[in-house]
Amino acid sequence: MLMRARLLILVGVCALGAVAYGQTQRGPATLDDVVSELRGLRADLRQTTRASTQMQMLMARLQLQEQRIAVLANQRNDVNGRLQAETRQRSETERQVQMFEEMRGKNEDVGVPRQELENMLKMFRQQFETHRDAERQLQAQESQLAGEIANEQSRWQDFNSRLDELERSLK
Repeated sequence: MLMRARLLILVGVCALGAVAYGQTQRGPATLDDVVSELRGLRADLRQTTRASTQMQMLMARLQLQEQRIAVLANQRNDVNGRLQAETRQRSETERQVQMFEEMRGKNEDVGVPRQELENMLKMFRQQFETHRDAERQLQAQESQLAGEIANEQSRWQDFNSRLDELERSLK
């Protein structure tokens, strides 16, 4: 009885092995199968190469955008520094103009000849106008740079989005 059970198990295992072998065994590949497989591999290779090239180009553009943004930010910082200096100088000159106008308005003897006082007032007014004009120009430059930075950041985001899309398409 034990022998019979072992024999049945052995026959069952052999039958299962034969069935499994028959399912995995394929006939020899035909030339059409090989050509079809090669075409598929070529198509995959072309797609991968195209995607790799696109990714490299987008990465280069992204890096250029980052450099542009950094240059513009440095320019803006420089303009901001010069603007602050001009604003301080304009304010100081404005105070000088006010002081000399008050001295002239008092019509008192301040120890300085009247003509010299007028000349100094005229000089400070010219300086005030010069600083005011420079301040306005710097404000316009700062505004222009801020707009350029915003545009470049928008382009950077566009390139980054395209890289994200390309990455998702490769998954």
